[in-house]
Amino acid sequence: MKKTESEIPYHYKTIRITQSRINKGLLAIPVSLIDYFPKDKKKIQVFYGDEMKAVQKNFTPYKSTSRECRIGGMGKFYSKFNVEDGEELVVQFIDENQFRILTENQYITLVLKFENDLDLTDDEGVISTKLENISLITGLQYNEIIRSEFSRLSKERILKRKYNKSRTSNTKEGVPISMRKILMEIYDGKCQISGFGFLKKNGQPYFELHHIQPNLGNHLKNLLVLSPNVHAQFTFANVKEFFDEQGWLRKVIFNDDEFSVNHIIDDIPSAFQKETHFF
Repeated sequence: MKKTESEIPYHYKTIRITQSRINKGLLAIPVSLIDYFPKDKKKIQVFYGDEMKAVQKNFTPYKSTSRECRIGGMGKFYSKFNVEDGEELVVQFIDENQFRILTENQYITLVLKFENDLDLTDDEGVISTKLENISLITGLQYNEIIRSEFSRLSKERILKRKYNKSRTSNTKEGVPISMRKILMEIYDGKCQISGFGFLKKNGQPYFELHHIQPNLGNHLKNLLVLSPNVHAQFTFANVKEFFDEQGWLRKVIFNDDEFSVNHIIDDIPSAFQKETHFF
């Protein structure tokens, strides 16, 4: 098994396929992964790519006479996606008897597509759907998706803030709904400095987003989730700000009172790994 850095903000596992298995129309499972599969011969449910309907496949455990853990009936999958010798398949473990199998190219392409759609939409319902789609493809829980997308956005370049033109004046661009939702989920709508938060009448948390540098754009390093009182202090109090080497605001002093800034980035991996499993 070989570990390399993932090009997307998700950990995932692949199996490198061989021509002999392609010819036989089966997927042999490396010993390093057999603990994720059933211990007995049985029918299992396999989802191909992003399909919602599973197909039933024969599964043979390692203790069988073949001495090989394998999934049969993979010929149509190999043919449909033109799988060749040496390609890698992503295997997602949904539960004890359900699995999702994609080519690595298909997996990465789908994740990147949903992320791009997420960045471009301003419809909160569509945003939730795209996050759920990523959860479906990666096999990860919703809260894990939120943290990974936060990690991705935190690594983008910080740009100048844009202005929206109107007939009478220029107004600064607002925070994209997708980014606002990720920040709300990450911090549960609670202030990154005071920890205070409350729910509105509709049950949603109330919070305000503050641009640390007003002329810089909507980057996670330039945005803070704040309570109204703390937000007002940034505007009207004497403020001193202290940043770390990566550009995250770590400490702020309002008049003579010093506060630490809570950042979820401290609990998120700086890099994600891809595990490639061989025979």
